Amino acid sequence: MTSLVLTFFKIGLASFGGGWTIVGIIKADVLGQGWLLPEEFQQVVAIAQITPGPVALNAATLVGYRLYGILGAAMASLSVVMAPVIIGLLVGKLFAKFSKSSRHITEALKTGTIALITMTVWAFAPSAISSPFNLVLAILSFAMATFTNFNPLWLILGSGIAGSIFSMIFG
Repeated sequence: MTSLVLTFFKIGLASFGGGWTIVGIIKADVLGQGWLLPEEFQQVVAIAQITPGPVALNAATLVGYRLYGILGAAMASLSVVMAPVIIGLLVGKLFAKFSKSSRHITEALKTGTIALITMTVWAFAPSAISSPFNLVLAILSFAMATFTNFNPLWLILGSGIAGSIFSMIFG
């Protein structure tokens, strides 16, 4: 249980920018420790994505539950949120004290976040785009999300429905 708590505390420390920036790191830690198989991790991410709340918190809860039941879920959840809460309090004080340099700090953090999101896309793209249909669906979803005001929730749900229909028809 100690390694679970320490792992998700560390993940919480690196989670600036939200859950998707950290999924690649969660994957490396969870698979690296042999807690889940790659297919199981993909299921955890899918469930974490559709469950209300931050993806990193949901993933921590699911992994903790899978390993140690309710207590593991609670400990992993607390661990992943503890670091950002502490950091938020400290950073808030620093921003207030050094308000002129806060813009530079924010820009540097955004740059790191872009790298983490790119790492996540790189890790999941091969399995997510496993067929020409999925590739076309990904391109269409990206275009709609980027160039229209279409609600991303409907893109996610529509992609799931389209994938289900395609699977039923073409098996």
